[in-house]
Amino acid sequence: MHVIEFQGAGARPMGLQAAGDPVAPISKLFEDATVRWNNRPVLLAAGTYILATVGLVEQEPMVWHESAGGLYRWEQLHAVLVQDRMLEPSGIRLYRVQLNPAEEAQEFGSDERTNWDDIFRTRLLQFRAELCRAGLEQMRRHLSGRISGGQSTLQHQLVKGTVADVLTTLYMTETLPQDHFLSAKPDLPLGRVHAWIHQELDEAFRQIQRLGGGFGFLRQGVSSYIYTGQLVKNMLLSGEEEYR
Repeated sequence: MHVIEFQGAGARPMGLQAAGDPVAPISKLFEDATVRWNNRPVLLAAGTYILATVGLVEQEPMVWHESAGGLYRWEQLHAVLVQDRMLEPSGIRLYRVQLNPAEEAQEFGSDERTNWDDIFRTRLLQFRAELCRAGLEQMRRHLSGRISGGQSTLQHQLVKGTVADVLTTLYMTETLPQDHFLSAKPDLPLGRVHAWIHQELDEAFRQIQRLGGGFGFLRQGVSSYIYTGQLVKNMLLSGEEEYR
């Protein structure tokens, strides 16, 4: 973990120079997390919605339609862009899709034992964790030049404790899905593990937002990471429920 590097005792705050590398754009994080098949991006249609970027759509992506259990070309689906002003700063687009029952799925050429639903859902869970990590880094950049009580805001114990809690959640998100103990328990489905991790990420996002005060609620600021992450969770856990 290297999201946060606290300044040592007596160190002078350096503003943005103390922030390290720039925070990755949300669209870049999403594209990096996208599954690929035959060098083409593959998007997940969970329920009736798909997340994408302009760049991914231009690459003529494939779509794994969860309810149909098949792989389809983008042009085989009827996709309608959902207008969402909160998503605009992120570069992410939300589409509502319909599949014509007459359309035939593409040959995936994969092992029948492979659970593609789990693969795509795990990848989107990891994307949400990266949103949390990037949001924490952006918050650090915001606080790095601020002084409170005569010392760097990042040096306050309450701030350190909050950051430690978020980092613990991120570490758990990275390691828990691959935990050998959990994988050996058939009575504990991966979906339940994912649902619990999403709940923990909810709290981590809330802590990040509280750290930033008013900055945490700006549409172009940390709230963009939080909103996109919440949308991912709603898609994965709500199934066929209507988009809110």
